[in-house]
Amino acid sequence: MPETSYLSVKDFDSQRYHDVRPSYPQSLVDKIMDYHQGSCNELIDVGCGTGISTVLFAPHFKHAVGLDPSDSMLSVAKKNYPKLEFASINGEELIKSGIKPNSIDMVIGAESIHWCDLDKVFGQVNQVLRPQGTFAFWFYVQPEFIDLGRAAHDLYVKYCWTDEYMGKYLTDYQRKFFTNFGGNDVNIKLNQYGFKDVYHEIVNEFKDDGLFTNQTIPSFLMEGTITLNDFKKFVQSWSLYTSWTRDHPGEPDIADQFIAEFQEQCHIDSLTQPLKIEWATFYYLCRK
Repeated sequence: MPETSYLSVKDFDSQRYHDVRPSYPQSLVDKIMDYHQGSCNELIDVGCGTGISTVLFAPHFKHAVGLDPSDSMLSVAKKNYPKLEFASINGEELIKSGIKPNSIDMVIGAESIHWCDLDKVFGQVNQVLRPQGTFAFWFYVQPEFIDLGRAAHDLYVKYCWTDEYMGKYLTDYQRKFFTNFGGNDVNIKLNQYGFKDVYHEIVNEFKDDGLFTNQTIPSFLMEGTITLNDFKKFVQSWSLYTSWTRDHPGEPDIADQFIAEFQEQCHIDSLTQPLKIEWATFYYLCRK
């Protein structure tokens, strides 16, 4: 799997990650459960992190387990959700870890599959799923500031996607994956590994003439408000930010620089001013 500071940085602050990362709307959970066919006995959450998605789906299954290779993430998950089960397992090694073939009803992956080798994780998921079992995975790409338009979008791209700043820690594959909302390569690989009934939805893509929201309310609509103070905390939860600070010791905080330029260029009066956001998102549903 690609290198990530979630694993490589010993003192990564997983509790901060948990505190500032958004959860997922009930409408997405409902969409996935409506898509699902058959029994609801066993669920695994691949790359569960701190358990944000595991806790949403656990009530729908007799047995649910969150899987993640990060001990730091899992320690926070176990502390916050003591009644749920978590295990240190890499999504690329499900069979090796002891999960039996054809034993799982649903596999989910929330903001996590891009950390895996797709060939390996798709092959493993196909092996552990029962026939007709569901594989659902989803992502939020970035918050779009509804009332700030192009300037806010371009600053986000500058600091988070380009090689000038934190984007240099993205692999070419990860950058392509997110900027193409998964892209056709994912559909091709899902078909190669025997998945069927593939459904792919993109929500809230940014256009040059501004944001648009689908005419019908999408299943994966993430919206709300955020202050620049809270946005800074969100930036500081990124693996990209952690990698930058590791490689630039003694320099001014890149998150402070980002937020200061954001405030100036977008003419925001206060760091505590609520700003309306919608998240660019996409998700995939498929069956074995």
